[in-house]
Amino acid sequence: MYSQKGFSLIEAMVTLAIAAIVLSVGVPSFQSYIQNSRQTAAINDLATALQLARSTAITRRVQVTVCKSNDGASCRTGAGSGDWSQGWIIFTDPTNPGTVDAGEELLRVHGALPGAFTFIGNTNVVNRVSFSAQGLARGSNGTLTNCDARGAAHAAALVISVGGQVRRAADDSGSDGIVDVDGDNVSCP
Repeated sequence: MYSQKGFSLIEAMVTLAIAAIVLSVGVPSFQSYIQNSRQTAAINDLATALQLARSTAITRRVQVTVCKSNDGASCRTGAGSGDWSQGWIIFTDPTNPGTVDAGEELLRVHGALPGAFTFIGNTNVVNRVSFSAQGLARGSNGTLTNCDARGAAHAAALVISVGGQVRRAADDSGSDGIVDVDGDNVSCP
């Protein structure tokens, strides 16, 4: 009598069918997990930068600014350029707020965010956030909204208060699955 080695065609087909079912269920969930992880990392990077700027302003008793920058050396400004995803810089800013002048120290540079993210600042934080020597963000309070290809239903936002506190928006007062800031849904472009 001969002993069998290997799989029969039916066993191989059943195994492939089970593998296909498991992959069709698991891959979309894994992709969502990866997108959520990348979004959390992006939010944490910018929140950390803002908190570092505030802490440095208080410690050194000088105004410190975080501004969007695509070259790592100067602030990027202008109409329609509220997207922070190209990167940002942190620098001491005692004179001419929002501009890196001679003698001002560049504290940290963050490059462009990986992936297809946008980080859009609203009215007061379109271009920069400045913290006074007391840690206040007067005139720099606002919301930075992080969006990806999934749209507003998966958006996240950082809220900067006048007092300089930075927090992640987590409210959904409308119970519609979209994060709210001060009672209004965040929006993605």
